[in-house]
Amino acid sequence: MIIGHEITHGFDNTGRQFDKDGNRIPWWTNETIEKFNEHNQCFIEQYSNFSIPEIDMNSNGNQTQDEDIADNGGLKAAFYAYQNWAKNNVNIDKKLPGLTKYSNEQMFFIHFGYTWCTRLSVSRIFNRLITDVHSLAHIRVIGSTSNFHEFDRVFSCKPGQRNSRVKKCVVW
Repeated sequence: MIIGHEITHGFDNTGRQFDKDGNRIPWWTNETIEKFNEHNQCFIEQYSNFSIPEIDMNSNGNQTQDEDIADNGGLKAAFYAYQNWAKNNVNIDKKLPGLTKYSNEQMFFIHFGYTWCTRLSVSRIFNRLITDVHSLAHIRVIGSTSNFHEFDRVFSCKPGQRNSRVKKCVVW
């Protein structure tokens, strides 16, 4: 997921300003920029509506937009890479004790959530919300999975139910 996240940065508001050799040369057309900004606005609105009850504030989608898009793109890239790997390794289907009721694809998403498992003090939550360009860990999980149709398929979610958004934010 993290590798996909970092690759996605090559195609965000910062990455679009550098060519393949790392020279600061914008390479997107005006039409591409307009389309990107339209899709980006969906992320800004979505992530700005995540409530953080510990401090009675909402997340700031403007502040976190590039990282949120990279999280979403990274999750997709990692999942599709996993599916490709699984297709070529069909005989590997070992289950962990106590988790046998979950499919391998479900375990992929469970592990994704576990990767961001953290506990922060109220002061640390406030500090991160004000200063960090990344969303809080639980928002990174909820935001990315709620925009990904494969998550819905794997867990049999219907749009608007639990963690499945009716309007999914997608850039790439």
